[in-house]
Amino acid sequence: MMQADGIRSGYVAVVGLANSGKSALVNALTGRRICPSHEHPGMTRIPVTSILMTDDVQICFIDTPPLDSGSGCLPVSGADLYCLVLNSNQLSAQLDSSHVLDFLAKIRDVPLIVAPSFIDHFPASLHGALVNQVSMAVNSTDIVPVCSLSGQGVQSLVNSVSAKIPGRVELFPDDCISLHSERFLVSEQIRYSLFCALPPEIASTTAVQIEEFSIRDEKRYVRTNLYVARHSSKGVVIGKKGSMLQHIARIASESASRIIERPLNLDLWVKVRESWPENREDLVEFGYVC
Repeated sequence: MMQADGIRSGYVAVVGLANSGKSALVNALTGRRICPSHEHPGMTRIPVTSILMTDDVQICFIDTPPLDSGSGCLPVSGADLYCLVLNSNQLSAQLDSSHVLDFLAKIRDVPLIVAPSFIDHFPASLHGALVNQVSMAVNSTDIVPVCSLSGQGVQSLVNSVSAKIPGRVELFPDDCISLHSERFLVSEQIRYSLFCALPPEIASTTAVQIEEFSIRDEKRYVRTNLYVARHSSKGVVIGKKGSMLQHIARIASESASRIIERPLNLDLWVKVRESWPENREDLVEFGYVC
């Protein structure tokens, strides 16, 4: 166990607009691909937690749904620190976004770090200009340009966050990687695999619902229903002789097994729930709204 003396521990909400690179950044910060990250906008539907632990810090990073997802709510209340991720390719537009401005108005009393992302798209000589542009528009405690893919700036961001979270006793046990259950983490990896394998319009309207989560023959057995919104989508998800379904299962099994650190036997079934994205009861059942 960590020693309580000198420990800094807390919660950091990572926020931003769709496709700002939030999820990829959280994965880079913690060294685990817990948060589904894909080029399709709005992959994060509910807050997903991933915990970084070192000898003297415990940081629970919270990947939040996009500010422009339409909820109109503060992403996470009670965070010790907010990290605002801005896509450097659209920096001016994102700084002027009403969603970003509304968010900044709500967190004036909470420390804020701004992380301009995708800085690999710019020469190093322009990184200072990005920082200056942010500093003139946002009142923050620090600005750390980052690139999740190359790792540039990631350790600097960890250092900045570590210096600003409170000194307190440890909040999480040593082997804790997320506040979510294994069941939830596996379901998110299955949902991620849909976007890797299927057209976005089908992946985004396919719900994942785990029916059984048990141990069989020393493997984690997961029976899962995939609910498509239209009958015409069912054949696409299954594929010729089940080839697409097998492809989805392979992607999900590999990514989920790395997270839960045990072999996974994934049993996928495709069912139709006609027009479920338009039915509030279905949205609640599948975890898209509270």
